[in-house]
Amino acid sequence: MASYHRVLRTFGRTIDNNTLECDYDIHPWDILIDNQRWPGKIRLVGYIDVFFVMCYSGESRFEHGIIIYKDDEIIRQLLKKAGLRPEDRPIQLECINDKEEKEALRKYYSLTTEKDGSKHTIVSLGHPINLSTKYPKSKLKKYTIVLHKGHTPAMQKEILRGVMQHGIARLLTDALKLGVVSTAELISKVKETILSGSSLDAVTTRSMNALTSTNPHNISLSGDKL
Repeated sequence: MASYHRVLRTFGRTIDNNTLECDYDIHPWDILIDNQRWPGKIRLVGYIDVFFVMCYSGESRFEHGIIIYKDDEIIRQLLKKAGLRPEDRPIQLECINDKEEKEALRKYYSLTTEKDGSKHTIVSLGHPINLSTKYPKSKLKKYTIVLHKGHTPAMQKEILRGVMQHGIARLLTDALKLGVVSTAELISKVKETILSGSSLDAVTTRSMNALTSTNPHNISLSGDKL
């Protein structure tokens, strides 16, 4: 089996990307994926728009893993391309701003933190990953991940950055840090946020732009090479 670094590369990602937010080993007792505990070594690798949870052995031998989408625009477009609705099985994603009538502004990515701050719960759309660049749409599903916040202040900060969405404040920071959006795009996003009262958390649309499907049973997900 290949290394998890090679799996990341099939998604156009490396741990050297400027968009990297988190790259940490997670103890198996510190994470639950759909109420299951994965044995072995677990790596959390987070980027601006997605994060990966991967089980590996040895130095970096990939065993299995999942990708979780953090960007609501990408989530909406993935479902649209797959011909699925948030309420369909096995998706069943709840809209967390259900009073929003405009579908383009509906949010499905959920991140909550326990009152004592000890753990985060993430609910979002994702799918299993491997070395493939295309996955059947039947692999899309809702995942619930319960994650310990981390054992040191530095780890806590990086883990939170890895799983949290980008609000306007972080969008401004990333625009300066990465140059991933133009001034016009930034102004447009801020203007739309002010008018709608909702923050638009999409910063990149690489995954969304790669979505094509020639087979009604298959959809090209984030593993597509661009």
